[in-house]
Amino acid sequence: MYLRVSRYNKCNEMIKRLLILTLGLSICGLTYAQDQSDKVYRSTRLVPRFGINGQKGYGIEAGLYLNQFYTRPPYSGTTPPYSSSGFYLSSEISLSDFKKVIIGPKIGWELSVIGGTHGSFFGAEFINYTDFDKYSPALMLKIGIPLMWLNVGYGYTMFFENSLKDRIGKHRFTASYTINRKANQAYKRLQKNLSR
Repeated sequence: MYLRVSRYNKCNEMIKRLLILTLGLSICGLTYAQDQSDKVYRSTRLVPRFGINGQKGYGIEAGLYLNQFYTRPPYSGTTPPYSSSGFYLSSEISLSDFKKVIIGPKIGWELSVIGGTHGSFFGAEFINYTDFDKYSPALMLKIGIPLMWLNVGYGYTMFFENSLKDRIGKHRFTASYTINRKANQAYKRLQKNLSR
């Protein structure tokens, strides 16, 4: 009899502790601890994108970029952090040989982030190079430094077909510029409000 009462008390004690723990976790989940003056700006827009590159020659590109932009006031310092990412469709023209121009329609993705102390830019794109005689599909991985709307970086191209590899090259210096006026205005407005 004493053993049953002891187990019953231990069960009740365990149930009480579980209820207190559940109540505590529920209260913590319902609280909001952010500053109410935090204003976040987000936008998603289809914007133009232009670029120049240097491989075994040089090239230019133009296309459309589905740009997702995000910024907020900084927690410390005066420069607001931002991130910009999205997918793009564009086409590049390699101008290394004017007798045999190589074009490369491409689909890609980029992410550029600037925080309080550093920034980085990553990207990947699938390119189908052609001189209208031969085709050379390739995958390019990019890394670099974001300078707000200008991304400057290095790209390494991995070819699936080597027919145009010698004319294009595997290593690339690239600079791409995104024209997103609304996001740029919101970022400048946030900077102006911080300087007051």
